[in-house]
Amino acid sequence: MEVPTQSTDLQAQCSLWKSEVEQVRGSLRQMRGRLEEMAAGRHTNHERMVEIEHFQNQFIRQLEVADEMFHDLKQSAKTFANGRPAIVHLDRPVDDYDTLHDRMQVFHKLHDELKGEFNRFESYR
Repeated sequence: MEVPTQSTDLQAQCSLWKSEVEQVRGSLRQMRGRLEEMAAGRHTNHERMVEIEHFQNQFIRQLEVADEMFHDLKQSAKTFANGRPAIVHLDRPVDDYDTLHDRMQVFHKLHDELKGEFNRFESYR
């Protein structure tokens, strides 16, 4: 993996990642809207409602993770600009490019898996 070395490159990478997080947030909102339509349907049995609640919980949690990620990326951009962290999270370092890169990969992987699972569920209407 090629690590940007200039603070402007690191800031640009953080901006790109923030944009990606915003896209995931939009995707989650769209899926949540479709889920609400399913829940309002007249032919929703108990088993289907259990699945709907599962996805509702997954969307809530993934939006929380997106909020944390977005916040940490903002802090990282400040860190890379100033040379020191504005806020340090022991469980989620914001001043380490490799850690942020890994977190973004996991973030995308989890979103892609949830999206695929939801699309399969949705297709069984």
